Formats: sequence, structure tokens, C-alpha cells
Amino acid sequence: MEKTKQKKSEKLEEVVYVSWEESERGWGVRPDGCSLHKTESDFDAFLEKYWAGMPDEVPDEYSRPAGEPVKAYVTKTLYKEIKKSKNGIYLWNSEETKAVKAKQLVYGTKRSGWVEYK
Repeated sequence: MEKTKQKKSEKLEEVVYVSWEESERGWGVRPDGCSLHKTESDFDAFLEKYWAGMPDEVPDEYSRPAGEPVKAYVTKTLYKEIKKSKNGIYLWNSEETKAVKAKQLVYGTKRSGWVEYK
């Protein structure tokens, strides 16, 4: 993800945000990041491709959506990355945290998954 500072006057673009969690046998569940999509249809296609790549048996460690798709807002720079992708991008937990701190990603009023309420 490209590192930029958001200008105060920069207009944010609306996207679909999905929180993800990692499940590891014997260890439990923890936040794993998020995916960002132009539309819910893009998220559906992203998720379908993700599950199609999984083995038939449940692996010892895997990620899955945590909660429902909700609105979020991103800078034009991050939106360009989403547009360049086929159906959305994935940000690991540390990347999501950096994007939020840099105000490249702003959560909407409806929260879902591992996003903290503030």
C-alpha cells in the first residue's frame, strides 16, 4: 500500500469494508485485517474465489470474514488500488492499522467484525 498523507480538503471515496479474522486450531480466533471493495458484488466474487482456493478439509489455520460488509471511506490513492484490482484488495492487520492512522481508511458509522467502536 502506498504511503500518503491525506489532505484536509481531499474527498474520500465510499467503499465496501469487510473485517477478517484468522482461526487457528488450538489457539483460537484473532483479527487478521480487512478487505476493501468497490461494491458488494465485488466482495461476493472476492469471497467466492477465496473459498474456491481452500482445501476440501478445514485447515489448521485459515482466515474468514468476520461480520458483514459495511461502508467505509478511503483516499483517492487507496481507491485507485482497489479499482486496479479485479474484485478488491486485502490489507493485513498491520496495514489496516497504518491506513487508519494515516487517515487513508476511515470507518463508517456502522461497524462490523473486529473494528473497535470509538
